[in-house]
Amino acid sequence: MNLISTSTGQIPLALDAQHQPGFDLFVAGPNYAVCENVKKIAAGVQKSNLYLWGATGSGVTHLLQAACKHASEQGRQAVYIPLREHGDLDPGMLENMETPDLLCMDDIDQIGGIQKWEQALLHLYNRRRDSGQPMLFGAHTSPLSLDFSLPDLKSRMAWDLVYLLQDLSDTDKIELLQRRATALAFKLPRDVAEYLVKRVRRDLPYLVTVMTRLEQATLVEQRKLTIPFVKSLLQIE
Repeated sequence: MNLISTSTGQIPLALDAQHQPGFDLFVAGPNYAVCENVKKIAAGVQKSNLYLWGATGSGVTHLLQAACKHASEQGRQAVYIPLREHGDLDPGMLENMETPDLLCMDDIDQIGGIQKWEQALLHLYNRRRDSGQPMLFGAHTSPLSLDFSLPDLKSRMAWDLVYLLQDLSDTDKIELLQRRATALAFKLPRDVAEYLVKRVRRDLPYLVTVMTRLEQATLVEQRKLTIPFVKSLLQIE
């Protein structure tokens, strides 16, 4: 696991060991508008906060991490905090988070009802808003459905831009799989990508996992990836 160092210690940053997720690997499809807004905020062109939510595997985490990567590439300080790991983190870490140019807080729905985290996040939100420093929030539920015990914090999540990530079409999913394969220096023929999307399963996390298995199998078997090979590996009739 990669780490981002801050003045309060190290924050776990859940990135793929082989490549950091960037905008180049994100297929926007119907989410073009949100992707452009995230890019502008990451680049410092746009100062507003943004709340992004969607189902598991919809790309929320990818976009937040891509924003951090984009900001860092432009010499800006960016920090990503995965609140799904709040049990291993200390809310005191938020006390010195006014300085980063960009702060991305993922899975904020995971701290609902945890008073010390809610209080720390509310105070940080107010401080960064006063200083004009943007924040990106990621969650798997809408801001109105957050199980926060602090009404002020819940209302602030809906103050700025709010986007729900829409499902990708089959064509977009095929493109996404091929982009991932290219990033891994792995040749995924289009007919095989189409077969995976239309005949295996349509949810992206599963498809990406299957693609990784196929890549490993082609290396072991020293064979090109074909539909019959995929059928034999996945035991599909």
